[in-house]
Amino acid sequence: MDELEALQTIGRLIKEERLAQGLSQVQLAKQAGTAIKTVRTLESGTRRTQEINQRKLEHALGWRAGSVSEVLRGKSGFAPDQITPDDMRTSEDSRQSANLRAAAPVAPIARAAHLSDEELLAELTYRMMERNRA
Repeated sequence: MDELEALQTIGRLIKEERLAQGLSQVQLAKQAGTAIKTVRTLESGTRRTQEINQRKLEHALGWRAGSVSEVLRGKSGFAPDQITPDDMRTSEDSRQSANLRAAAPVAPIARAAHLSDEELLAELTYRMMERNRA
């Protein structure tokens, strides 16, 4: 799978899951703690976004950590047109928690211990940019 095909697959999966959960792009962005532009960019399937934002969206959608990167790297084990949002989850428990997340907003990632150095730096950069905008 080439990069454009992988990006389009991720965009399709995010949109399918978002709609299945009854969320608008704005609602998903709020739940994930990302900018609406991030959701729009990913759903359009034209550009990558920072890995930290991928992780936030995975968490908000109830997908396993790293599932977006697996698809982008071609390591998902599925053909692009065969991947479903269910393939992005780890278990039935994840599906149930995704339904709960649709009803209650998810807090932004708050514990640095759960982030790699690169993710932590990206998160801090994002928060400083948001603070400067205000």
